[in-house]
Amino acid sequence: MARPRAFDETDVVAAAQDRFWSFGYAATSLDDLVKATGLSKGSIYNTFSDKHTLYLRTFERYCDDIVAQVATHLDGPDETAAERLRALFDGIAGTGASTTVPRGCFLGKATAELAALDDEVQTAARRTFDRLENLLVRSVMAAQRAGSIATHRAPRKTARHLLATLRGLDALASAGVDRDVLADAVTSLAESVLA
Repeated sequence: MARPRAFDETDVVAAAQDRFWSFGYAATSLDDLVKATGLSKGSIYNTFSDKHTLYLRTFERYCDDIVAQVATHLDGPDETAAERLRALFDGIAGTGASTTVPRGCFLGKATAELAALDDEVQTAARRTFDRLENLLVRSVMAAQRAGSIATHRAPRKTARHLLATLRGLDALASAGVDRDVLADAVTSLAESVLA
């Protein structure tokens, strides 16, 4: 008769996510995961099959969390949709109330490290970018209804512009680019799109 697990799988995935996020897939060994999670190698294999499967679990968890956070941030009345969009960009640029996590975005790191080599990571990343784009489309349309974004702008194209800028800002912030540079980019975006 099998013994019940003496660990919380959610906690294990969170600990592994922290390790992968900080050091990447290639630089994280099974021994590193043993130290990070407190599980034995056997328990990791029995629960997740292998390092790659555990990595995908952590990456998909992060992707779901980031989409949920952006959805919550952008949710609200049409009248303040443009302000919420601006606050999203200010947060990434470190010019608003929140700042980018110093170690950068796990989505960006995973995409840079593995998307060209790993179909499953690429699929998860593309699905996440699609979901973020759809959230931005809805926000653009809300801002258009409120008169904060010009109605001649195509919502999908505008959302793609915003998504590309958002990802670029995150990459620059992760690289330690001066906040004034990021603030200028956000101001220019706001003047061209959110005017």
